[in-house]
Amino acid sequence: MFEDTIRLPVLTDAHAAVLRCYLAVSDVAAYKLQGRWLSSENMVESSRLWLARNACVATWLERVTIAAEAHAIAAASVVGCQTDIQKANVSHLFTEQFTVNFASPVVARIWQKCVGIDFA
Repeated sequence: MFEDTIRLPVLTDAHAAVLRCYLAVSDVAAYKLQGRWLSSENMVESSRLWLARNACVATWLERVTIAAEAHAIAAASVVGCQTDIQKANVSHLFTEQFTVNFASPVVARIWQKCVGIDFA
């Protein structure tokens, strides 16, 4: 695994998929709770927090790209799974450690999109 200059691992494709999912689920949760998407500032800060918590580093371009992809996935998920998202309890989208809850059907659908699998 490659490391950056401060000896933290750089973002792998697997890390990027998990970060993309975390941001997409966070965006869906914000939309469900507040009726609006996370701001760009919120997405950047959420990315930084996730990277710090997972001891990874990413370039600004990687962070911006992943955040944009996550937002597109979240928006498509809200349109495509409207009934499931309306029924979903936001607290069930995350674990007590504030990681995404992959057992949630909504999160599972978002995860499939984050790794490029679409079972429709």
